[in-house]
Amino acid sequence: MAVVCFHNAAVACTLAPPNVAESAKHDGSACLRASNQRAHLKYAKILGFEALGCYQRRGTSGCIAVAEAELPMQSRSHLSTDCPKRQGKILEDERGTCIGQTIRKYSYHVEGGGQTFMAVKWWYWQESCMRLLMAISSICWVRALVSEVDGKYKVVVEASSIPNVTADDTLAMHWGHFKSDYSNWTLFHPGGAPSGIPSVTELTEAMQTLLNHGQCGIRILELEFESKHAPFLINFALCCVSGLDRKKMWIRNGFQSNFCIPVGLGWGQPEPLGITIGSDGSVNFALYSRHAKNVVLCLYDSDSTDPCLEIDLDCFRHRTGDIWHIKLEKPGCFTRYGYRCKGDLSWEKGNRFHPHHVLVDPYAKILAPIVPAHDGLSSSGALLGSLITEKKQFDWGDDSHPDIPLECIFAYRLNVRGFTADKSSGLDKTLRGTFEGVAEKVQHLRKLGVNAVILQPIFAYNKRKGCFHPFSFFAPMDCFGPSNDSLSASVSLKKMVKALHEFGIEVILDVVYSHTGEGGDEEPETVSFRGIDNATYYILDRNDKVSGSEFGSTNLFNCNHPVVHRMILDSLRYWVTEYHVDGFCFANATMLTIGPHGEELSRPVLVEAISFDPILARRKLIADTCSPSTRLCKMRSFPHWKRWCEWNGLFRDDIRRFLRGDKGQLSRFATRLCGSGDLFAGGRGPSYSINFVSSHYGLTLVDLVSYSEMGRLENDFSWNCGEEGLTNNEAVLAIRVKQVCNFLACLFLSQGVPVLSMGDECGISKGGSTSFEERSYNWDALKTEYGIQTTQFISSLSTFRSRRSDLLQCHEFISLANVKWHGVKPDQLEWMSTDSSFLAVSLQPNFTGSNPNRSVGDIYIGFNPHNESVVVSLPALPEGMIWHRIVDTSLPYPENFVQDGISVEISEEDASPGGTYKFQSYTCALLEAHIADETKVKIQIEDQAEQQHEMSS
Repeated sequence: MAVVCFHNAAVACTLAPPNVAESAKHDGSACLRASNQRAHLKYAKILGFEALGCYQRRGTSGCIAVAEAELPMQSRSHLSTDCPKRQGKILEDERGTCIGQTIRKYSYHVEGGGQTFMAVKWWYWQESCMRLLMAISSICWVRALVSEVDGKYKVVVEASSIPNVTADDTLAMHWGHFKSDYSNWTLFHPGGAPSGIPSVTELTEAMQTLLNHGQCGIRILELEFESKHAPFLINFALCCVSGLDRKKMWIRNGFQSNFCIPVGLGWGQPEPLGITIGSDGSVNFALYSRHAKNVVLCLYDSDSTDPCLEIDLDCFRHRTGDIWHIKLEKPGCFTRYGYRCKGDLSWEKGNRFHPHHVLVDPYAKILAPIVPAHDGLSSSGALLGSLITEKKQFDWGDDSHPDIPLECIFAYRLNVRGFTADKSSGLDKTLRGTFEGVAEKVQHLRKLGVNAVILQPIFAYNKRKGCFHPFSFFAPMDCFGPSNDSLSASVSLKKMVKALHEFGIEVILDVVYSHTGEGGDEEPETVSFRGIDNATYYILDRNDKVSGSEFGSTNLFNCNHPVVHRMILDSLRYWVTEYHVDGFCFANATMLTIGPHGEELSRPVLVEAISFDPILARRKLIADTCSPSTRLCKMRSFPHWKRWCEWNGLFRDDIRRFLRGDKGQLSRFATRLCGSGDLFAGGRGPSYSINFVSSHYGLTLVDLVSYSEMGRLENDFSWNCGEEGLTNNEAVLAIRVKQVCNFLACLFLSQGVPVLSMGDECGISKGGSTSFEERSYNWDALKTEYGIQTTQFISSLSTFRSRRSDLLQCHEFISLANVKWHGVKPDQLEWMSTDSSFLAVSLQPNFTGSNPNRSVGDIYIGFNPHNESVVVSLPALPEGMIWHRIVDTSLPYPENFVQDGISVEISEEDASPGGTYKFQSYTCALLEAHIADETKVKIQIEDQAEQQHEMSS
């Protein structure tokens, strides 16, 4: 569909019906008559066009004053705010429709500029062609017809009734392709440019073509262009050479600037936002900007650092509400795009417009590779959207979401690049540090028992600040693709998700919507939102400055603004539908509850919308209320609507305090073991608690037991086990190994979802640093004694957790009747004592059904964080069952974990009917009740007899 883009000085251009009269009278008026049989339109008299249109452009401005109530919705708001104050009244508004075309006519009575006149605007468009009527003055006109036939654009230019031009005079069109600034263009002949129009260079690039004589004194010129060259705009002026002295007379439009004919451009649609590629290859662009007075679409080819084509979007025809839109019928050679948004340059109203910046589309799904500027000059576009898409649709095959219940999840949190970037990964160079590299290591994940991976932020981000400072919410980071570009990263991500799903592993994304990588007003990096509509996308303070937050970010995204709220929802839906991801972990989740004025909302619309969105209905939602930058956690009740899990920072802190031997921690430690009922009661359950003991920000697991004397580690509750940092002291190393196992045992034997941080299984260290760093995974460390033992210990814990899912993978809290707390003696725990440090819990299964599994029973988990051993009396078991030791972290590998267990012998000297067990210092032990051998035989006989009875009956 060929339509017109009015973005230049020819805002006075109008669209005419197909059969507009071919002549004009010379009595001071031009009469246009529509004689189409399907649409009867009245005569229109044109007496002047110099005040027609409302726009801003380089060096020229114009306006049209009309009655706001009578205009189309897309034009009303701009006339009331942008036009100079002139009085106007609509005289007519006739609309006719016919097969294949639509015609609209608006007649305006305009007063201003010292004269009164009436003007008529015709809008006409249909599938095959486009007509433009361009007024020069009140008595002459230039008309253009653009049509596409057989892969070629045909442009017909007609000129009529031009004063002082006789039949003997030569009339030529000086024309060229429109690039950016239409006041700057050049001709083939040096010095031949119209007066008042500067040349860009001494060389000239435009053409001069004679107009031929037609009927009724009309001059006509026909041009043909290959469709592959579209889109472009023809910029031209007419030059008349007359008389013996060959005097030149330049003819331009009513604004005394060049005419412009758009080829291959259409109005476009306001929905959906971003770019939409049609089945015919056309591209629709839609951008939100409420406060911009003018938007320019900038198009680049594959090698250019500056725009090859800039198209000013007319606020009447290319704006619907606050959405600017345009359509390219064929993108041609253009591969990248961006926008210039122009408006008030002052900061008083919260805007941060800059005419130089070329900004990336917030809805860009693929980002284009950055082309370095020449001669050391920076490019005007730091980041651009890509018009190139996948050559063919990705084949998902029979891929489906694993949909693993929350309580059954064991998650592994990793950094995509750091996971396989090291050459020790053994991968090909093209796969190292990519999404596909993660998929290549799926067997390592399976060995650990992982069934979900949490990927640290993969959105395109500010490389200087790190992955928690995104520039885009729709495009994957280019470095995660084999070719280091966004398109290959997109395909690579899909391959990874598909591969992990085949092994039953879910993919959950760390996402950041609380702030962006553009920074604040002190050190801004204007890439997208800031330059498009700063007052909408960011929260401002009372002085209209961009607000920072206590979480370390220098800007705050305005998440609960209707437009931003919608964009975040669109982003989440896109990652689910396009990439089949299984859930999201929201960093700085507390900021999602902040209102447009910085206030805390008790019922934030964004969180509520995410909770009840149908596309996100079965996807996992995790709120991380801690900041990756400052590690600050804002403890407040997160509005969850029984849908949101939460990153449990209290689990981390209370486990650390207890295991390092802090006094008075029994109650808090017990609460964390049983699912943090203080946080997740009231409609949720222990499966909504995301448990962890280390994370990507803060100390690694091995650093947690190696560093504690630094002043900055006071709030990390770490313990170096006797010596700071690296050591060869075997006694210290032995305690550290036990403590690592103790932390892992707490993680897997507690109610909730265990999350293991990348590298904790092989001893990755940051030297005690607590700042966020991109860890590099050393795969050779897995082959060390520590790596082998720790990996096996984690795998065994994961297996046991799955085997005893009846007690350790509970969606609901275990009944109090099935939980028993013990001290050194059964059922005797001194909760209020600050001297007592030993704690144990026994969990009793709730056997139901006609044939329960009676081979195993209770489990007993005990912890001795003290530096002295203690002998503990074990609780009594039902007749025929004895305790078996599964885990004892004080024992050397592989005795520290025996999956089938080793029976705990009860001597005649034991006063306790359940026997006794010696807990060494800094030890965790796990015991499981098994049926004694003689009892097993008896049960087998009973089961066989029952089966025979059923068969005989």
